[in-house]
Amino acid sequence: MATVEYDALVVGSGPAGLTAGSHLARAGHRILVLERDVYGGALQHVDYIDDFDAYPEGISGADLASKLLDLATSAGVTLEQADVSGVEVFSRSRWVACSDGRGFSCNVVILCGGARFRSLGLQAETRLRGRGIIECTPCDAGFYLDKRVVVVGSDEYAVRDAAYLARMGARVTLLADADRLSTERALQDVDVRFGARVESIVGEERLERVTFTSGTPQSVHELIAAGVAVRIGLEPNTDWLVDLVELDSEGRIPVDARSDTELRFVLAAGDMRSGTSLTVQGAVADGRLAAARASQLLSQIA
Repeated sequence: MATVEYDALVVGSGPAGLTAGSHLARAGHRILVLERDVYGGALQHVDYIDDFDAYPEGISGADLASKLLDLATSAGVTLEQADVSGVEVFSRSRWVACSDGRGFSCNVVILCGGARFRSLGLQAETRLRGRGIIECTPCDAGFYLDKRVVVVGSDEYAVRDAAYLARMGARVTLLADADRLSTERALQDVDVRFGARVESIVGEERLERVTFTSGTPQSVHELIAAGVAVRIGLEPNTDWLVDLVELDSEGRIPVDARSDTELRFVLAAGDMRSGTSLTVQGAVADGRLAAARASQLLSQIA
């Protein structure tokens, strides 16, 4: 093989990335997994997973992340914190650059950077992050006991988080941006407002209130709130790839049936790839497939 630091480098430590890394490491390959946020990725932000066959009775996102991390490290995967900013493809190797100036050489790159919650595009969302803007519901729910929390959205993520915050003792209002919810999941002790559109999030040092419109004709309403969780869908973490690969209409990476991207020896799996199922089970399956393909590619280099 070409002289490189790692046989395969995995970008992202969510279920796809950790699964791919574990399988390759158990096969005797030198594997580095880079994570810019928290190890376990978005799993750490999920309170409960009930659609993963390996745990038919359900498991918390944090517990599953811990189990996948244990499997990866026991297999010999190296984990490092880094914000990946680019990938260079050479004839005999790949180079992964990081925003802090570091770089790593490898034979195969597997892109598993996952996705993040889509924002409303309001300036206050960034300014009040951690001061009322809730990114990780299981992490922050305890701070909102008997306080008003607004959840924005009508999909499964919004409903799950609204239900969880209510169970944890918050007074929850769900501003559904549609006329119905995308799930039949029961919501107890949650005030649901259908057809609501958030106009502003207001606060200086901390979040103070949310204004929204609803009804026919449209009227403006205001809620005094301590927290807001925006759950209006997911968008892939592919901003840094715009000039490297052609993305689909959703900003995801097109791959073939083997996980190959248009770049030689660069694969993609999980929520970053086109056609993703956006499920934990699907991400784990993607990780296995990418690992199998990476093994094939590494055997070609040997």
